[in-house]
Amino acid sequence: MEKVLPGGIYRDLVIDFEVADGEQPELFMVPDNRVIELLYGEYKCNTNEAVGDRTFTCYIMAKDYSRVLSLFEITLAASQSKVIDLGLPLPNEGYTAIDEAIQLPRKFLLSAGMSLRFTCTEGKLGDNLSFNGKYIEWID
Repeated sequence: MEKVLPGGIYRDLVIDFEVADGEQPELFMVPDNRVIELLYGEYKCNTNEAVGDRTFTCYIMAKDYSRVLSLFEITLAASQSKVIDLGLPLPNEGYTAIDEAIQLPRKFLLSAGMSLRFTCTEGKLGDNLSFNGKYIEWID
């Protein structure tokens, strides 16, 4: 859903990623000449293979790819899943039962070139992660 608000555009952020050996992390990069406010989102991760632990992380990176802020790091054993809510969803969004919630700072702004990055270390084929959220985008 894309909706124009006074001074900005309300957008969906949807990332679905199936982990495979050697793949790069999944990221959302803020476009040039834009600023976004991340409002909220729901993160889900699942492990498929019956051996080993995986570490799932989410962090914010600066334009020069240096790490600015880690939002979370979780380790899951094989055949497990976890649901984490980031921020506070709007009423009537119908979110599923969650395992954990992380409150985002008020006015959580990201500027052009910054990215929201999701990784899975020691991932196995069939592991997956997804992020479904909302943000507001402005011209900088």
